[in-house]
Amino acid sequence: MRFSKHFGLGKSQPELDFVDIDPMRDTRLFIDPYAIEIKDDEWSGTCGDHIRSFFQEVLDALKAGDTNRAESLVSHLHEPRETYLGLSKGRPKGRGVGDEQGGLLLNALRKSRAVATGVLSDLGEAELFVAGIGPDKVSDLTTNIIRGPLIKYTKSQCDLHGVLTKSVAHQPAWNVRTSRWESGYACLPVIRGKPVLLVPKYSVRRRLSLDSQEFYNHHMINYLQSEYQLGVAGLTHVFRKKITKKDVKATHPFIKDELAKFVSQHPEVLDRYKELKGAQGALGIEDFENDFDAAAFAQVLKVQLQNCPTGSGYASNYHSLMIGILTFLFYPHLIYPIKEKEIHEGRKRVDIVFTNAAIDGFFHTMLVAPQTRSTHVPIECKNYTYDIGNPEFDQISSRFGHQRGFLGFLTCRTDGRREKTIQTCRDTASDGRGFVIVLTDNDLVKLLDFAGLEDQKAFKRYLQRRYDELVL
Repeated sequence: MRFSKHFGLGKSQPELDFVDIDPMRDTRLFIDPYAIEIKDDEWSGTCGDHIRSFFQEVLDALKAGDTNRAESLVSHLHEPRETYLGLSKGRPKGRGVGDEQGGLLLNALRKSRAVATGVLSDLGEAELFVAGIGPDKVSDLTTNIIRGPLIKYTKSQCDLHGVLTKSVAHQPAWNVRTSRWESGYACLPVIRGKPVLLVPKYSVRRRLSLDSQEFYNHHMINYLQSEYQLGVAGLTHVFRKKITKKDVKATHPFIKDELAKFVSQHPEVLDRYKELKGAQGALGIEDFENDFDAAAFAQVLKVQLQNCPTGSGYASNYHSLMIGILTFLFYPHLIYPIKEKEIHEGRKRVDIVFTNAAIDGFFHTMLVAPQTRSTHVPIECKNYTYDIGNPEFDQISSRFGHQRGFLGFLTCRTDGRREKTIQTCRDTASDGRGFVIVLTDNDLVKLLDFAGLEDQKAFKRYLQRRYDELVL
């Protein structure tokens, strides 16, 4: 039974920002440190700071010969059972580093040519160069290091979806400010007496981005084959024929220390490899759901929207539906939705605020444009039986600022005075109070149609036209 079903969320994976795990078995996905560290969004930046801080502390301790410090650092890397991700078969057992494995890790790092020569600079490269460190260990290391951000993320998603949490003791979390492991208590969801940590689907991969076998077979060997074929490496007199990959591998077998030596001599090959892997981006919904049918799913959401009654009595239903629809529509450009509450003139307001993680498309344009700089995107959902007016625009514009940016959305059921609404949005923009895009049910239906067809160009054009109405 998946997390969403256990807690009765009434949502499936495409409507959720986190991996909808099955606590009865580990899901074969990995938290990828490289995929995290290369991103510029707030979530990835926070996690990247944790990863770099911890790994640098370990490397510094090893280089300084401070065995006590190094052993203390790795002694808290216990088995991360809480995420239910990894390679275990059947019931999750955890495949973490642990106390015994911590010693093996330190020995592997001490013996590694990559550490001695400074080639190894971050955790994402550990699987490339350190013997005995595979993708499961790198993912487990990363989970332990970013446990603090994962705890905060989990609580935010539980608040967003109304999931009951309990105060439980959590395993040590890395504190970037003090460079220490710290234990404590946190409010987390609990299944069968065990706490659960939710992981953003944005940060997981089916396999690590940086893979030693892939780098060896398709980059290092290819490069050396080309060199030898040109005769610049002096092997043509040995082979006296066309040099094959098999020939090169016979001379350069797969040894991780040899990968480190090669990279120290040809760092541009690793740079190119990392550039290619970094361009792959986040997993799509089809990577989580094998038989996912975008068109059919979009149709289901359209029917749910049509059947959702209007009026304040159904505001919670509409708000929950909007969380799912907007997550489906905007992932992976917008991630990490959180609920923000505020009492405004005696009325309870609930906003959804997304983090802008776009690397292309409409939301990337809004991220880099000087007039919007939308690192975050607030969305207010109004299930009114009447048209929205000035108070609603004033409310959402109050969410804008230099730390968050100046783009937001208002969703509502209908808009019987569209021209006046557009003019109000233009006035808000011209007054320097930000850019508000209104999305009615009809707008959402059109966006769902584009998503169902997987027509990203049409999707981007539609949102761009709605923005252009405010400035042209």
